[in-house]
Amino acid sequence: MVDPISAENLLSQLEQMRSQASEMANASKAISPDAAKTADGENFQSVLGNLIKEVDGAQKQADVSLKSLASGDKGTSIQEVVMKMEQADVSFNLMLEIRNKLLSAYKELVSGQS
Repeated sequence: MVDPISAENLLSQLEQMRSQASEMANASKAISPDAAKTADGENFQSVLGNLIKEVDGAQKQADVSLKSLASGDKGTSIQEVVMKMEQADVSFNLMLEIRNKLLSAYKELVSGQS
């Protein structure tokens, strides 16, 4: 069974990152490596890495189910394949939007420091 990528989880992580970015923008001192930790101790790199791994996993599972359907496996239904492909597409689009928001926040921070 495919573990669904939780949009609520991703959005809460994005909100945590947004609040951290605003805190870092308000701080005038140098940022230490430990300053980029979320409330539960995860750093930004691991949160982003986990998000990418989840999206990659969803896309791989959709690919496997599509190949299974194409090879004539009787245990694979068209509805299941379509559902997995849509889930992979939605998760990729969500990750893309998160990336766009993070990139715009970064550009805003950089332009504010100049």
